Amino acid sequence: MTAVSFKIDYSELEAMNRALAHLTGRFNNIAAISMTKSSKDAADKLRSTILPQIKGGAVAWTSRGLRHYPATPQNLSSAVGWSYGDGNIWQDWSGTTRLAGGVPSGRYMGLLSRGGDRRPKGTELRLRKAGLIRNDQFIVPNRFAGSKINKYGNLPPSEYNRILSRLSAADIAGSTQNTKGGKGSKRRGSDYFVLRSDGSRPSRWQLGASPSAIAQRAGSGPKGGTGRGTHQRGRPQTVGYKRGFIRSLSITEQPNYERKFNIHSIAMTEFKRVFGIHFEQVTKETVDYRRSRGLM
Repeated sequence: MTAVSFKIDYSELEAMNRALAHLTGRFNNIAAISMTKSSKDAADKLRSTILPQIKGGAVAWTSRGLRHYPATPQNLSSAVGWSYGDGNIWQDWSGTTRLAGGVPSGRYMGLLSRGGDRRPKGTELRLRKAGLIRNDQFIVPNRFAGSKINKYGNLPPSEYNRILSRLSAADIAGSTQNTKGGKGSKRRGSDYFVLRSDGSRPSRWQLGASPSAIAQRAGSGPKGGTGRGTHQRGRPQTVGYKRGFIRSLSITEQPNYERKFNIHSIAMTEFKRVFGIHFEQVTKETVDYRRSRGLM
């Protein structure tokens, strides 16, 4: 989880409220309820201030990932933040747990909060395993790649799966999701390939050329007969004229992000603002209840 954790700061509680809470014999229960209410308020504050700042608006995946962790009388600590979805709410943002549905929201929200180098995504790990990019290379969507780029400046998951399939990098344990490249296959009609470059110029065969982009074939292929002696008009196919291409993904060095959201400060400020209020209210409710039952 991209967690902000909270502990009791007794200096923020009025002496009378502390004394009353101890007098009830339920101090830890009062503190736990107050902390839980406060951490929920902190989560609501993050939801109203951070999510609207996300480019293109927060997706449901990010909204659902924002959670708060309740305190208990046995453990007077609570937390708020974006989860990794594995039940480990205290996991640091740099952990490696992944979900089947995509990158855990705790990972990228932690990066936006802390700044620093981005960790490799599942697509990049498969491309590396297939030997298509180096272990120190990453992929970044090209914002000029056309209509496939969504409002968040990224390609949809289905397109990443398509790319892996076209590049024969979609194998998973026990099965293969790669598209066959034989004659007449769909792969020939919408092919992706790794574009290699020598300096700034694309070069497929030049010694020393390195991966620079993942490109997709575009436009119509050459038309005509099969070459010399066919008596058919058009360019002979045997010459090997290539279709055009679009750079869908740039292959780059490890991306580094600046700190964008001050999640810790916002959550901590809100928690401290409301904790004393909740503690006073819960103490009053506890005192009234126990007095009505003749327990005080």
